[in-house]
Parts: sequence; structure tokens; C-alpha cells
Amino acid sequence: MGVTLILFGLYKFFGFLPHDRVMTEESIAVYKGLLANKFIMPTVGVVELLPVILLVVGRWIIVALLAMIPIAFGIMGFHFAVDIQGIFWGILIAFGLVYLLSMHFSNVGYLIKEVDTIG
Repeated sequence: MGVTLILFGLYKFFGFLPHDRVMTEESIAVYKGLLANKFIMPTVGVVELLPVILLVVGRWIIVALLAMIPIAFGIMGFHFAVDIQGIFWGILIAFGLVYLLSMHFSNVGYLIKEVDTIG
């Protein structure tokens, strides 16, 4: 999962993966529109890369996993909306995230408890 997100995160900056063979014309048009903005996709790339780097380094794992939740929703939402054929990677990332969150569930529960007692 980490290698996948690093690869796709770097792709947002460098565009080195061919997408015309795996994406439909509609999804290519949507993606080119997002790339033309020059802000959205680099921001998405940074948001994808930072949690993965934290996971690989082994620091702030809970924060990294929680930051990956909107990434997984975004990937799944894009593929459900315009590119259902490419949903495999979204499902893989979502299941990997659920698995990692379940492995650290007690820490996430502790984090929620601590925030609850502060407020």
C-alpha cells in the first residue's frame, strides 16, 4: 500500500504513468481538467505522500492513518464516479487502511478518549 501511494503521489507531480490505456475517455477528460488547475493535483500529491512517508519512517502512525482516510475516500469517489474499471487500487488502499487502523485500534480509541477529556 505504501509503495502504491508513493507511486501515485509522485505521479501527481511528474506524470510518468501512462493513463490512456487504463482510463476511459471521460475519466481522462476529468483528470486533465484537474491537472490544468495546477493546484489541486500537486496538493493531492502532497497529501498522499506525507502520511505514507510517516508510515514508512514509523513516526506518528496514528496521525498518518487518520490523514489517509480522506485520501481513500477521494480515490474511491473518483473511481466510482468516472472510472469504475480502475477501482482495484482504491479498494486495495481502502482495505489496507482498514487493516492498519484495526491493528492500531486501541491507540485510535485512546486518542479519541484523550481528546474527549480535554474538551
